Amino acid sequence: MGGQIRAVAGHSLCVRVGHDERRSRLEVLFAAHGAAVLAYARRRSDAATAEDVLAEVFVVAWRRLDQMPAEALPWLLSCARRVLANHRRGERRQLALVRRLAAVTSRPAVESASGSGTGRLGDALASLSDLDREVLLLVAWEDLPVERAAAVLGCSPNTFSTRLHRARRRLARTLAASDSPDQATPTEVARD
Repeated sequence: MGGQIRAVAGHSLCVRVGHDERRSRLEVLFAAHGAAVLAYARRRSDAATAEDVLAEVFVVAWRRLDQMPAEALPWLLSCARRVLANHRRGERRQLALVRRLAAVTSRPAVESASGSGTGRLGDALASLSDLDREVLLLVAWEDLPVERAAAVLGCSPNTFSTRLHRARRRLARTLAASDSPDQATPTEVARD
């Protein structure tokens, strides 16, 4: 009966049969993976944005609950990745608007500082491409095996392994370059 609609006697309100079952499934999904999705988002954004990402991911999960794969975590992290990308695009549009308004009104634009990593490793990670950084973080911080990390990025495990190898090599070169000031800058090395 799940998914059928019936009218409640004496009311113009329709009740979806199976709503409680769907809600229970979503609650189980949230209990099992909510902390992992939040941790994923927090490592890539500030705390408030991470909370918004978590909420948006589970709104999408609610809408697509019947299409949810058995292995839900990679799907949820992939969804979080897209929500974060949308958020970043929105921030860029907002910043561009602030700059245009500042130019018109002759007032200085106020930009928020990003919460990027600090120290040598943070600088090296920041100098890598978005894809290299994402590949490394999925394995190192999210502790996902290659198969699940590949599912997050929507590629085959072999492709992911190749990307991981190349990203590790670029990170190592960037870190080595930061040790010796006579060599290229980390940004130049990361572009190899």
